Amino acid sequence: MTRADGAETRRQRIAEIARIIHAALYASKEGWVPLARSVTTIMIRTGLTKNTVMDILKLLDADDQFELDEKNDRIKKHQEDAGV
Repeated sequence: MTRADGAETRRQRIAEIARIIHAALYASKEGWVPLARSVTTIMIRTGLTKNTVMDILKLLDADDQFELDEKNDRIKKHQEDAGV
């Protein structure tokens, strides 16, 4: 059995976190999910630290997958995705 290299492992983690957040946003009627609870859920599911999870969420935000609103403790769908 071959081991994935570091970059491949990181890509898999980023994809897994993106799936978790997109599923939660899809299920949300409000168009947002609580940031702190989402980070905790991801930490439990993946075993990653809070700093690592936040780094990945910021990376996904920069990639325009969703809006990370740390001030209001929310992860939000983009306005066009939310139907606004």
